[in-house]
Amino acid sequence: MYELVYEVEGRPQRYRITGPEVFLGRSSENEIVLNDFSVSRRHAVIRRENERWIIVDQNSTNGVKVNGRFVASSPIAPGDVLTVGTFSLTVREEAPVVRPKAPVQPVGESSSTFVRSIADFNRDFHLEDYVPEDEGEPLTQSGKRSTSAVARSKIFEILVQVAKTLILAREVQEILGRVVDLLFEHLPVDRAVVVLVGDEGRLVPMLSRQRGKESGDAGETFSHTIVESVIQNRVAVLTSDALADGRFEAGQSIRIQQIRSAMCVPLWNQDRVIGALHVDTPLRAGSFTADDLDLLTALGNFAAVAIERARLQRRIEKEERIRERLSRYHSPGVVEEIASDASGVIDRVRTRNVSVFFADIVGFTSAAEGMDPDALSRFLSTFFTFAADAIFAEGGTLDKFIGDAVMAFFGAPIVQPDHARRAVSAACKLVENVKAWNLERVARGEPPVGVRIGVNTGNAVVGDIGSAQRVDYTVLGNTVNVAARIEEYVAGPNEVAVGEETARLTSDDFSYEPLGDVKLKGLSRGLPCYRVRLDARGVPLPAPR
Repeated sequence: MYELVYEVEGRPQRYRITGPEVFLGRSSENEIVLNDFSVSRRHAVIRRENERWIIVDQNSTNGVKVNGRFVASSPIAPGDVLTVGTFSLTVREEAPVVRPKAPVQPVGESSSTFVRSIADFNRDFHLEDYVPEDEGEPLTQSGKRSTSAVARSKIFEILVQVAKTLILAREVQEILGRVVDLLFEHLPVDRAVVVLVGDEGRLVPMLSRQRGKESGDAGETFSHTIVESVIQNRVAVLTSDALADGRFEAGQSIRIQQIRSAMCVPLWNQDRVIGALHVDTPLRAGSFTADDLDLLTALGNFAAVAIERARLQRRIEKEERIRERLSRYHSPGVVEEIASDASGVIDRVRTRNVSVFFADIVGFTSAAEGMDPDALSRFLSTFFTFAADAIFAEGGTLDKFIGDAVMAFFGAPIVQPDHARRAVSAACKLVENVKAWNLERVARGEPPVGVRIGVNTGNAVVGDIGSAQRVDYTVLGNTVNVAARIEEYVAGPNEVAVGEETARLTSDDFSYEPLGDVKLKGLSRGLPCYRVRLDARGVPLPAPR
């Protein structure tokens, strides 16, 4: 009768094989429970088949070895050493046997590679359960899981320090630097690389460092094979000797960089993986323990949370800057619409079909001569408030104030199919506001104010335009120039004059008086212009039916 001899946390264990099947794994449902992350829930089964005992791998993550060789299924005999995760189980026979002993091949450290899923880490690594006990042991010592309470308590203390350190960092590069500093402080690593997932899934090395060097780039000292596997499969990997592991023999970077002992974990936060931490020792095999992998895995989570927090903070700050800029140009409703648009329309220069609005005060220069600074400021503030209210009421963009003039446009950055109607309606509202203001002014013995407005529709360049020191969101082009000329040379006091395209697009909304072809300054030919018909209060008359 066969028995299995092994150790659990340094205590000898024996299991007599009596039934037809004996299951080995991490789950408590197995006959032999090996509670370690390197062991799958149902890792292997030993069964009687054709008058002999065999061990069969149950599609485990880390595989099964018999005398140091990976097997899917293999006969076993007394003297054989079975490797299941970090555990070594020796097959013995209760009574002496005559048959020769099968040769035992030592289970070398250099061939040990262990894979642990992030899901298993989340399920098994409970920081709140840590209480002091014995120190953990390296993975390479048979059957000793390096997850003792003392080791876990130590990891917890380190993670508290990590959290305090990372929470103070605001920029991604600063976070990466502090992460690498912590790696060298708490782990026996010689080289460390932080890799982030870039556009289209590309691996982008963000920071690499070598022990003994204050800073600087240690080169691309990481295994693409291991990093890609870690990111794609959401697993943590520890290899005692990557050069000796057949699973990595296709990796050119492993050979070129002479990567021996290595660990690699994902930068993970809940269901997102944004990169990986890769550490190694090029000259020594068997350098890392399970505790080291636990710490690195937890650090990968802390680092990912800090990186995403920094990225989120940058997005918030950018949005606040955009909102601040937009609030100068738009009504609060339009600001919210632009800010919630993920396409980033405010940042791009493009050609758009828009309607441009110019307005200024008739005779302002002479009127301003008789005003003291305070009176002039109040006068302009009142006029500009009327203009802004009219423009914002129609969802327009207030471009700028130029002396006593106002420039605005409609149809950008938010697309407005009826931008021409909005522009003319805003112009009429401004005339109506000014006429109502005049009633108050005349009642106070002040002279009435006249405003002239020009509107033109067509294509224009729209976007952030300016110098390296200052940019403004504005419109440029012939459409803008013509709108300015219509306001200056066609519109009279308290009148709204428009170009041909504006009149055509809004003929069902407003009544127009044709002005014929008007020769405008700076243009080679006359352009058809129209005047909006308004009543005595400045309200537009309905379009003819």
